[in-house]
Amino acid sequence: MTGDKAREVLVRIGGMRLDRFLAEQVGGLSRGCFKDLILRGCVSVGGVPRRPDHRLRAGELIRIDWPQSEWAQLSIDDWLIHEDKDLLVFNKPAGLIMHPMGASWETSPEAAVLDSEANLAGLLLSQRPEIARSGVERCGLVHRLDRHTSGVLVAAKTSTAQQVLLTAFRERTAQKTYRAIVLGEMDPVCVNAPVGRISGMRRVQVTQWGRDAETFFKRVGKGRGVSLVSAEPKTGRTHQIRAHLAMVKHPVLGDAEWCGALERRCLTELGLPEPPRMMLHAWRLKIPHPRTGKCVVFTAPLPKDFRDYWKLVKK
Repeated sequence: MTGDKAREVLVRIGGMRLDRFLAEQVGGLSRGCFKDLILRGCVSVGGVPRRPDHRLRAGELIRIDWPQSEWAQLSIDDWLIHEDKDLLVFNKPAGLIMHPMGASWETSPEAAVLDSEANLAGLLLSQRPEIARSGVERCGLVHRLDRHTSGVLVAAKTSTAQQVLLTAFRERTAQKTYRAIVLGEMDPVCVNAPVGRISGMRRVQVTQWGRDAETFFKRVGKGRGVSLVSAEPKTGRTHQIRAHLAMVKHPVLGDAEWCGALERRCLTELGLPEPPRMMLHAWRLKIPHPRTGKCVVFTAPLPKDFRDYWKLVKK
């Protein structure tokens, strides 16, 4: 589908909405995916762009111009740490999202390739198509990293490997270690506090209505009013490292959710530059190998932007 530049479809029986017609007659994508393509101007009826709710008439000719994403030329091989018959391990760059917004891509994986923004699911589907053919779900993804977090990330190549890895993350036998540059001189601490979203708020934070979360922190480097810390989450809650660090008044530098005007003023007073992005990196991952059951450890070296910033701020 995505390899074709365009497709034309003749309407033989009128009366149906454009987005519904495409989902039923063309197939391969959900109605929501076709709606997105229509709104992006990739679909015309009789040479004229139409709305998703346009009622079709018999004899009309629909043209679909499949978007050719420049980001599809990115090579996941550039990020590979390890690959074997069961799994792929990446050093994910900061800025790359895991998958498109919404759930359409889960039922129609091609949607990930057609999305306007680079995403790992789409890259896996286009560059390792045998993974999708093996029967895996979610293009092989088994865990996630935030858009602005870099570091080690594993994907499954078979459905058996996917189930083993999902179980490891669910039962907490997968062990993760992060590196973060945070505000202040931080002492070792174990934070055990529930995190979640309060009704009506987007930000994940410590709240009594959240789910249990525990993270151990220790300082591994000292800077000028900042610290390089190791974070070991014992649970796998969304944004728990960031929320826990904010709770103990040591937010991750560059975290748009927690580093506001006050934190930026502290950096200015310390004579330190603002970081280029959120200074959080998934450094190491220990998992049971899906085939052997033996524990394997993968490490993602700190990326250049992280190393360069630490050189600027360390003592």
